[in-house]
Amino acid sequence: MKKIIVLAFLICGVNTAYSQTDSLFLKNYEHKILENSKLNYDLQTEKQNFSRLNDEYNKDTLALKKQIKDLRIELSSEKQKVSDLNKNKIKDERDNLQTKVDSLNTVISIQNQTIADKDKQITNEKANAKTAADNAKNVGKAEAFASIVNSYKNQTFDDIIKSSTKESVDRDMQLVGNNTEAKSVLKDLQIYFNALELLSEKFDAVKIKNAQTQLSQIKRQSKLVEALKDDVGLYQDFNTALKETIDKIVDLDKRKSADGDSEIQKLKFNDIVTILTDYMYNYYVYAKYPYLSDKVLEIIKHKKPNSDANVTDLLNKLQ
Repeated sequence: MKKIIVLAFLICGVNTAYSQTDSLFLKNYEHKILENSKLNYDLQTEKQNFSRLNDEYNKDTLALKKQIKDLRIELSSEKQKVSDLNKNKIKDERDNLQTKVDSLNTVISIQNQTIADKDKQITNEKANAKTAADNAKNVGKAEAFASIVNSYKNQTFDDIIKSSTKESVDRDMQLVGNNTEAKSVLKDLQIYFNALELLSEKFDAVKIKNAQTQLSQIKRQSKLVEALKDDVGLYQDFNTALKETIDKIVDLDKRKSADGDSEIQKLKFNDIVTILTDYMYNYYVYAKYPYLSDKVLEIIKHKKPNSDANVTDLLNKLQ
């Protein structure tokens, strides 16, 4: 019995609970429906907004694209204008330059012709001047030739020697050409001056003998030639005498020394001068034997400041 009563209470409690639950559930369900409706409304609103924005975007995009296209067309047009302008400007400048070039070419052509005329004039003047110079040269050469030939024909051989030098004779030998008479005189003059030159050189027996042979071939009357023959013939004696004189001085150096003493220096130098005076008295002719005269001066130059100076090296210059 108790069980029946408890079961009845439980059923009543469950029904009550179910009733309350259903009521709550319905309220919640209705609330959710309302929220869902609101959400659907909001969604539709958003879709409409999106569609509107999308339309605006597409419209703006098309407008921008059109603007870009128009700008590109405008840019292309401007470039063409610039290109055309540049072409026209270049053409004008080119035409101006061509005009200037043509003008310059004309001036250059005129100048070249002027230069050619001047060159031709200069060439003609040079040719005329050369012809005149050649004529004058030939006339002068002929006059000089005649003067040279006459000078050798109309003077004595001694006079010719006095007015000549070895160099002038060599020069005139080239000028007289094949004139036999003048050339004969010049050959004799060359023999004379070559022999005379030997007296200014170190004694050479072979050269002296050859000179004597050549001098003997000169057949002209001449006191100077005869005197030169004597001088050349005596050169060996004068040369030998000077070597003996130097030997005497060397022997004096062995026997007597100044050794820095000024008094002895004077006395010894006087002895040397005495030896040289003896040579010069017997042999010395300054003008005739220049080579030997130079050696005498060298002795004095060495011995005057120092009478003990060695002069044996001068012997080698006389061998």
